[in-house]
Amino acid sequence: MFLDVDNDGWPDILAVNGHVYPEVDTAHLGSTYKEPRLFYWNLKNGKFNDLSQQCGPGCTEPESSRGLAIADFWNDGRVSAVVNVMSGHPMLLVNVAANKNHWLGIIPVGTKSNRDGIGAKVTVFSDGRKLVQEVRSGSSYISSSDLRLHFGLGQSSSVDRIEVRWPSGRDEIFPSPVVDRFVALVEGSGKVNAQP
Repeated sequence: MFLDVDNDGWPDILAVNGHVYPEVDTAHLGSTYKEPRLFYWNLKNGKFNDLSQQCGPGCTEPESSRGLAIADFWNDGRVSAVVNVMSGHPMLLVNVAANKNHWLGIIPVGTKSNRDGIGAKVTVFSDGRKLVQEVRSGSSYISSSDLRLHFGLGQSSSVDRIEVRWPSGRDEIFPSPVVDRFVALVEGSGKVNAQP
């Protein structure tokens, strides 16, 4: 799953896994039923750094993980994760990564398209970069991530504009919003609505 843990505008990777059959432990095949989670930090050059061992027991303690969902649970610009564990309790991996980067949360609201904007392609233009995400209703096995989109903006404290291609086929441009908050984009309105 791609997520931007430090809001630098470069998506990082969090992967959860575990073997399907508990019996694999008795066969000694080099694979185990319970396995650690993996976190790869984006180096911004097409490569990633494996920081799994530095993420604490949430990553290093082996479990048989089956699903992963991400969300900004506290609406503070920090994306965290929930992991489903076979025959165990779910895990909440709280993002406590230090960063002073800016972010923008976008809530697409369909009018002619579906209400949640599922399938909408959202492009944020900021500081000469073009950041693109699509609203998806599923994310991992028996899991669904937050439908709100999260864009890390790095040191940029502003957004030039937002373009949305709605599932209805409409293309729409929204003006620059204030960053470090969630905003709603209502299909057909052309206005940015700040969220409390």
